[in-house]
Amino acid sequence: MQTNNETGTANEIMKFRGSFRNAGLVFAALGLAAILAPVIATLVIEQMVAWLLLFWGVAGLAFAWSFRTVLEWRIALVFFIGVLITGLIFVFFPSRGVSFLTGIIVIVLFLEGLLSIWLGLKLRGQLPNWRWVIASGACALLLGAIILVQWPTSSTWLLGFLTGLNFLSTGISMFMLSIVQGKQT
Repeated sequence: MQTNNETGTANEIMKFRGSFRNAGLVFAALGLAAILAPVIATLVIEQMVAWLLLFWGVAGLAFAWSFRTVLEWRIALVFFIGVLITGLIFVFFPSRGVSFLTGIIVIVLFLEGLLSIWLGLKLRGQLPNWRWVIASGACALLLGAIILVQWPTSSTWLLGFLTGLNFLSTGISMFMLSIVQGKQT
């Protein structure tokens, strides 16, 4: 049985059913394109990050410069110079940017794996399915290790492929939400 809050949410989603369907189709199409051409998608994503870093660096330099009367303005200046230089390196040397971003993904997977295993062990005896948390952590560690062993070769396709998977799953979920909501009314 649905509560008033759930019914209200369902009604709100119904108002935007067409938007959910259309956005879902666009996300799914972009995701599929990224999966089919992961090297191109990786380069596009890396360049987007590069230009965001450039703009962030320039805006940050302007911000730091406006606070010259504050003693710590030099710390902000050095930080934003670093951001700007990183953006320039990413723009002019995209392979280095892609390798760096892949390295971050590996670090995140290792940290997630270790944290999930630790959490699973902490949940032992408290939840009946605690082993699934450990299994998830082991999968993250394994995936991180596979990527690391293939690094930097994996850098050329990984970011585009993972983003494609994410966009595809998001698109499918949005599209399915529009269909399910349509059936409920």
